[in-house]
Amino acid sequence: MHPTNDPTDTITVNGAMKYFTDIKVELEEITVLVICEALKSPTIGEFARDGFIDGWKALGAETLDKQRALVPRLRKSIQTDQALFKRVYRNTFLLARNPGQKAVALDTAIDYWNLFFRNSSGLIWNTAATPWLDWYIEYVQERWKKTVNRDMWNMTLEFVLKSTEDETLSWWEEAGAWPGVLDEFVHFVNEKREKAGKMEVE
Repeated sequence: MHPTNDPTDTITVNGAMKYFTDIKVELEEITVLVICEALKSPTIGEFARDGFIDGWKALGAETLDKQRALVPRLRKSIQTDQALFKRVYRNTFLLARNPGQKAVALDTAIDYWNLFFRNSSGLIWNTAATPWLDWYIEYVQERWKKTVNRDMWNMTLEFVLKSTEDETLSWWEEAGAWPGVLDEFVHFVNEKREKAGKMEVE
């Protein structure tokens, strides 16, 4: 959906910034994306009238005071509700693309991965022996260097969930349905681990 030229049908970026301030949501927090998903925002920082009204109505918060009061619950829910987290994460791919593009620029994807997987309000992608997010960002910057399509975006989250449950990668299968970029990332991780093991021996 594209915003119309009628200002009564769209809340544009400036209006959205003021609105988030009014409901006490920081522009750099993941709650912005939760609200964008709930209100069917066509792009980051814009809201269509119907989506805005219907979205808040579905949440039972038709007034500004109710919306402000609901924010702490939305902030908490993204941490505790995995289905919501997945929905917001997948929707963010649509928001993060430049107009007319089918993929997300790598730098933009990295910014959002940092928001989703490093921020304490999201899901921390880091386990006892593996700095997953740091290694993933290092990998995509050094060896991938391409845009991020929808499959890579979605499957990155699935990989995050599996690797935080079992960092040994015992669940990994080379012939599985993972995209090639993640197959190569596993090799990258194994290289890192092998190198670290040799350093410990020395």
